[in-house]
Amino acid sequence: MPEFLYVLTIICVVLSYVTMGFYYFWVSFLAFFPAVQHCQEIDYSEDMEIYFFVAIPCLNEESVIVDTVRNILKTNMKNLRVIVIDDDSQDDTVARLMAAYEDIILPLDDNAPLGKESLNKKLFLLKRHLPDAQFGKGKSLNAAYALVSKIIAYESIKPGKCVMGIFDADSFVSRRTFKRVAVIMDTERDVGMVQARLRIGTSTRDYFLPLFQDLEFFTFINKMQNFREYTGTVSAAGNGQFNRVSAIDPTEPWTKCLLEDYDFSLRMLLKGWRTRLLQEDWVFQQGVLTYRKLVRQRSRWCQGGLQCIFFWNDIKNSRYLSAWGKVESLFFMLLPFFTLLAVFSQIISAGIIAYYYWLNKSIIIPLMSPFSTTELEEVLVVMSMFVFVPGLIYSWFHYRDTKENWLVCLLTGIFWPIYNLMQIPAVLKAVWRQMTRQTSWIKTQHLEEKKSRKPGFWRKRQAEA
Repeated sequence: MPEFLYVLTIICVVLSYVTMGFYYFWVSFLAFFPAVQHCQEIDYSEDMEIYFFVAIPCLNEESVIVDTVRNILKTNMKNLRVIVIDDDSQDDTVARLMAAYEDIILPLDDNAPLGKESLNKKLFLLKRHLPDAQFGKGKSLNAAYALVSKIIAYESIKPGKCVMGIFDADSFVSRRTFKRVAVIMDTERDVGMVQARLRIGTSTRDYFLPLFQDLEFFTFINKMQNFREYTGTVSAAGNGQFNRVSAIDPTEPWTKCLLEDYDFSLRMLLKGWRTRLLQEDWVFQQGVLTYRKLVRQRSRWCQGGLQCIFFWNDIKNSRYLSAWGKVESLFFMLLPFFTLLAVFSQIISAGIIAYYYWLNKSIIIPLMSPFSTTELEEVLVVMSMFVFVPGLIYSWFHYRDTKENWLVCLLTGIFWPIYNLMQIPAVLKAVWRQMTRQTSWIKTQHLEEKKSRKPGFWRKRQAEA
């Protein structure tokens, strides 16, 4: 075997172990921080002067939007208004909304002035039109923020008492979530954003990919956000996000960043606002059913994370972030680069092995020959622990918190490493799009809700709401 190939193989193996070792150490490290809880006991009063403006960006959401709006309105929260931002949908989104809520809805064109008819309305339909529409979620949210600002000024409401919630068009939320957010916003005046815990709903969770997404959102990402409670860097997740209006940057609330939620909350943290995680209650959303759509979704998230790397110096020099907060934020931004190093090192190693296999010359045996069988078995056990133990730990947490079928949780934990590997193409796609300056918004498609195979679960959730 040529010496340069031997050296290259060793370098690739070391890089692969180091990068993946960092990742598995990180996910294991996150698992054991005690949960930070803010509102186990709800001390909510109707006398609290908190105004909720819920923004729901929509682009071709005819299958889900009516049910989502109905769910939010049924929470019957005091001072609640819902703003649906239609981004020039080509389906029946607008028609279905108008038909379902013709008595209470107020349709407005973007930048339209407010009149007295807005005072008693709880539902607004903000219609945007091409060529100004369909430039991503951030643009839609900016339009909603402009409308919220008009309403606040028109009705002389204090911005510090106003909360702008952001929900996807496929969401399910309980009244209890709003009450807990109201308590935090009323008692902690330096909190600019509260992010609710997310979970995949039962309409899609019985499928293969959404099952893994449920463990990922509800357990793994929640553990990551819980650790951020200790570092002071809880980030927004888009859906189930509640922002104090006075904490939102009025010049550019949301940017063109493809990870607009993380970009938004990071800019808020850099201005000295605190962010909080609400994990006592959660918001439901649909899972992604096909692998192609999963890769599209994750490539957008990853590319948005790459775009946030430009905050590097701001984070380093921030006088508001703690040392641990800076470390956590910078490490999160570097994760795509760690993944790239791991992927390329594995591809090169596999290529060298395949090349010598094609020549009928094995390079595995010479590499392993200096070690005894016992030593190799010990290395295999350690490698297996790195690969499988984190997934099994999180599957146990998931079972403990959800009381789902224990065998399903166990199998999800066992196959968790495969689910992680399935997301590698998304990272490669994100890097390619960023290098070729492709910044178009990749939308996640939502499906019409079908009757769940577990209707008792939904009845229980609605009863709790």
